[in-house]
This record gives sequence, structure tokens and C-alpha cells, in this order.
Amino acid sequence: MIEKQKIIADLIRTADKEIKSGKFDEAMRYINRIFELDIKNVYAKAYKERVISLMEAQGFSREEAERKANEAKPAELAQPPSAERATSAQPVAALKPQQATVAPRSMPHQTIKRTAAALEAYRTLLMEIWKDGFISDEEQGRIDSMRETFAITPEEHLDIETTVRISCYMNAIREAWRKGITNFEPLRKQFHITEQEQRILEPKILQLIQSLQAKGSVLVLDDDEAFLEVIKSMLNDAGYYCFTAVSGEEALNLLDTMTPDIVLCDVNFTKPHMSGFAFYERFRSIDKFLATPFIFLSALDQDVLIRTGKKLGADDYLTKPIDAEMLLATVEGKLRRSRELRRSLE
Repeated sequence: MIEKQKIIADLIRTADKEIKSGKFDEAMRYINRIFELDIKNVYAKAYKERVISLMEAQGFSREEAERKANEAKPAELAQPPSAERATSAQPVAALKPQQATVAPRSMPHQTIKRTAAALEAYRTLLMEIWKDGFISDEEQGRIDSMRETFAITPEEHLDIETTVRISCYMNAIREAWRKGITNFEPLRKQFHITEQEQRILEPKILQLIQSLQAKGSVLVLDDDEAFLEVIKSMLNDAGYYCFTAVSGEEALNLLDTMTPDIVLCDVNFTKPHMSGFAFYERFRSIDKFLATPFIFLSALDQDVLIRTGKKLGADDYLTKPIDAEMLLATVEGKLRRSRELRRSLE
């Protein structure tokens, strides 16, 4: 896995250099190779969108740009790409005879579209780099290069980096607590947390510590706030730490700073909020939650929805109205099984 990640990182750097050189066909060869290794890679998606946008800025139609991007033959890896080869590489096919080597950096940024995929890729990069709270010169170079390629504005950078930095700080506190460390001041300095940020974060840090001291932390999603209070009371009385959300969107925001041990999620949410199934898929798309127990909540007359949840891969389901003993037995059993599996893999 580590070797695969190194190969992908090398391919990304090479594709970035080719884009800056205006060699879009060559860049897509490396990007398409990344897709072969990891079809969901956020960097590959973002760089592909960037290439298509740059080609559109040169006069290609969206359809033609997408076709050329998809048809680019994936680069061979008999000899892994390197910075030196990327600089001297020649394009496989000219985009247009008169524009084969036009460098995109000479184009006004406002003429080039940037998609949400670019911002997500940039956020992912910052999450990787800020994970330990230290940024090396090489890592700063990667940040600067991606900022230039995707034309990330100073305001966008500040907003994304602040969110990422705080998220990584909270994750570091979680890991420190599990190691028996209770003085978080060094971490505050390490992640450059300001006094104002610390004041805002203190309630969340307290919640985090409470959840770590409990039998386990449970995330419950339901748009019925009265129901949420009942479930929360049941779980708290049993020694679990419970945090709640009235929508999938709110829950995804909570997951930036909270890591639940198990999730209970209603199937139906009022529009325009995402459904329970949509939240499940978003939740499972996050690597650290691939094995987190997930239980759907459903009314008795929703057999079709229950079957759908099982097909998606949910661990279990509970029917409303919720029986307290059944709820606690299910949560305890799923958590015990999850922890046993985790220990067997360590």
C-alpha cells in the first residue's frame, strides 16, 4: 500500500509539471494511470477537471476536451516517472498544431473554470501535510505547486487551511489522550492554534474527552429532535457518549472533529436534506470509517427501505419505536465485535 501511494504521488507531481508546461495530453496519460491504480483518487479527479478546463480555455468544446482526456493512453510504469523526465517529456499528441505548447500559466485565471474537485483535492493535500502539525520545505513546495495549478486564492487557502489545521489538532488531542497525555499545550503550539481559536474549541475538546472516557461514542442522526433526546438519554444512562445531528449534512460537519465508534441513522429525512442511504455512502467513502458499525433506524412499515439498507452493507437495523433493551444490546454487541476485529488485525 505504501509503495502504491509513492507511485501515485510521483505520478501526481509529474502530471502537475506537464500541466504547467501546457502538455495536456501527456498530463492525462499520468492522470489516467492514477485512475487505474485508484479509481476514486481525489487528486486525479481534480487534475483531470483542471486539464479539461484549460483545454476549453484554448478553444476546445467541453465534449471534445473530455473525449481527448479519456482517450489518453495511461503512462507505463516500467520506469517510474521522475521530475527530470517530466520536465523533458514530449507530448504524445498535440492538442492543436498552433497551440501544442501553450503554457496555461500565461492565461488569466478568471477565464478557467475550477470545480469543487479541485478544492477537495487541495483540502486532502493539506490534511495529509498538517497531520503531524509540521510542514517541511518539500511539503510547502507541494502546497505552493497545487495552489498555482488550481489557482487557489489567498482567501480560499486561509479558509481551507484553518479548517484542516483545527481538524488535525482535534485528531492529535484524541491520539494524545489515548496515550495517557493530558497536557495539550504543546499540541496547541504545534498546530498554531490562536487564543481565540482555543476559546472556541474548548467546548468541543471537552466533548471529545467525555466521549473518550465513555464506553464508546455514538453518532445518532434523525430529523425528529424529540426522538434524538430520548435516544441520547438512553445511551448516556448506559455510559455511552452520544452526539446527535438532525441531518446528514450536519453529521458530516461533526465528523471533522468527532470520530464515532458506531452510527445510528434514520432512513428518511425531509427534503432538501440527503437521505440516510446517501449519508451512509458518504460516510463509507471516508477511509477511517470503512469498518465503523452502522445501524439504520426505520419504521415498521418500511420493509423495502430496510432491504435497501442491507444491500448497501449496513451492519443492522432497528425498528421504531425503539426498545431500550434492544438498542443497548445491539450497540454493545456491534461495538464488541468491531473491537475484536480491530484487535485481530493489529
